[in-house]
Amino acid sequence: MFERIKERLGLVWLPLALSVFGVYAIQRGFATFAKAADFGITHMKDALSIYFVVMSLAVVVGGYFLDNFNSRKVMLVATLMGVGGILLVPYSPLGFGLLFGGAAAFIKLAPFSSPMKLFNNYEAVRISPQSAAKNLGGAAFILFLGGVLTSMGWEIASVLLAGFFLVVGLLAYNMLPNDKMEGWKWNFLLELTKDWHFWMMAAYFFLMCGFYYVAIYGFYPALIGIGIAKGTVLTILAVSFIIAGLLRPLVAWMGDWYVGSIKLRLPLMWIGTAGMAACIPLTAIAPVPALALFTFMSAIHTPNYWAYCKEVWGPEYIATAVSLGFFFQYLGAGVMYGKWM
Repeated sequence: MFERIKERLGLVWLPLALSVFGVYAIQRGFATFAKAADFGITHMKDALSIYFVVMSLAVVVGGYFLDNFNSRKVMLVATLMGVGGILLVPYSPLGFGLLFGGAAAFIKLAPFSSPMKLFNNYEAVRISPQSAAKNLGGAAFILFLGGVLTSMGWEIASVLLAGFFLVVGLLAYNMLPNDKMEGWKWNFLLELTKDWHFWMMAAYFFLMCGFYYVAIYGFYPALIGIGIAKGTVLTILAVSFIIAGLLRPLVAWMGDWYVGSIKLRLPLMWIGTAGMAACIPLTAIAPVPALALFTFMSAIHTPNYWAYCKEVWGPEYIATAVSLGFFFQYLGAGVMYGKWM
């Protein structure tokens, strides 16, 4: 039995990373092409609006379920919901938004929270493949998937996407050991409200996500403005996503470094936030250096904030703490950027 668990843990990152890849390919890819006349789904903007609202609300309660139930079972339910939502892409914006929005909320949490409970060393590095998959999913859709799927028609494309999602979800269900932990208590929520660490993290999530979307919104027009062709700009942005993804293991490893008695994880997170903020005015002056700076600064966050939350609140509350932080993250995007797509 122990050997089987070890075998599962050795490769469990792969289906978890592929699940994250699928969610972000669809989310970022659909958002990128939603307004394109040749995308082929006229109601995609409406579908994504519903998706982002549902996902933002569901992610707040998602942590409770993942900290109180077996993540592999939650992932299975989320996978089946996601498959249903993808199949409805060509036909129903409400169906896609409700089902895939609910599924995405759990798949944004479980592939990260479960390893945090199953491993007790180098956790940030262990979730760096899942973190990289966020960037690689969006880049893959921009560079390859969008054109291929559009050319084959969305009735067929949605079936293929749903099939991929189902296979990956079943692999994750089969390979993920039981990670349910005892000890979760409702008074933890009250304790959080009295903990300055939580409010500091709330401010971090708000600013980090808000600066990310404000900064990334400016790169496309700025690069076009200095004479770079539209297709080349899309390729440059996709390459930036890929490089940021490949940097995830490095920045996760750096988070475990010490300077004297100070662990670098939390300072790195705030440096990354400040760095993305600096890109906003810099983009108008020098968009290429700004994008280079943004690529590194945006890579810092996901593996490090998960590991930091575990260090502060422990593995039994990890999904709850981060999911509440995500509320402030999407609030930051909504307030600072003005929209969630």
